[in-house]
Amino acid sequence: LTRGIQAWRPTMAVEKAGAGAFAPPGRPKGEESVSCGHANSAASELSLLVAATRARVSAIGLALPPSAALAAVPSAFQDPSGIAEAFFFVTFVPQNFWLLLVFAPNWKITRSVFEPLWPLCVVALAHLLIVIASAGQSPDAGTAPIELFNNLFNPLIVSERGIDVYQELSSYKNFAAEEWTHELTWDLFVGRWIWLEGRRRKIFTSHSVLLTNLIGPPGLLLHVLTVQIYAFFRSDDTEARWADPEALRTELEGK
Repeated sequence: LTRGIQAWRPTMAVEKAGAGAFAPPGRPKGEESVSCGHANSAASELSLLVAATRARVSAIGLALPPSAALAAVPSAFQDPSGIAEAFFFVTFVPQNFWLLLVFAPNWKITRSVFEPLWPLCVVALAHLLIVIASAGQSPDAGTAPIELFNNLFNPLIVSERGIDVYQELSSYKNFAAEEWTHELTWDLFVGRWIWLEGRRRKIFTSHSVLLTNLIGPPGLLLHVLTVQIYAFFRSDDTEARWADPEALRTELEGK
């Protein structure tokens, strides 16, 4: 993902420079540059999404043949900070368990793995290791300066060049490692929750879980839509209608 971002940035610079130099007659160069800047920002967002999706698909592909994943282990274990090892673990190991959620949601082994919370906590601990190991390092070692990170929460800066700031942050390897594993950990948490919801409601969730693994939040939206469709055809079933699980449990206990 980081390499994809870095490869994209020079292209953006060339496009911006070219847009100012070759503005058509009758149209100010500044106006052309602003228009091109908006177009490049939109293209940059799409590029980030495509890069992330491709990376996840690649991770799933390597999860299928274990020998392919194990071949990359020696290079990952050369990092004395442990960041590369944790990054490798969170990227590849959980992908095998995603396959259980998608293709064998009712299998007893799937239930034994995902009904307890501790397997997810193991993945979260790997992410925490990256955070702790990164905190004590300098920018030269790959940790982004805190001032640059704070710019992401400055509305004035974000409104002008928010995506550029994020791209600059992603050029620091420790930030990229933390963000990537952060995203994968939460997606696994949401995918597990969707699976548990599907088992409780007795509805199909494999499509929603798969989409959650690939691009995150749209998978949750697909699950909500699936629940609504089931509820439409099972209007007499209180378990089928959409409601917060805890609120629904409280309602049923009160009857």
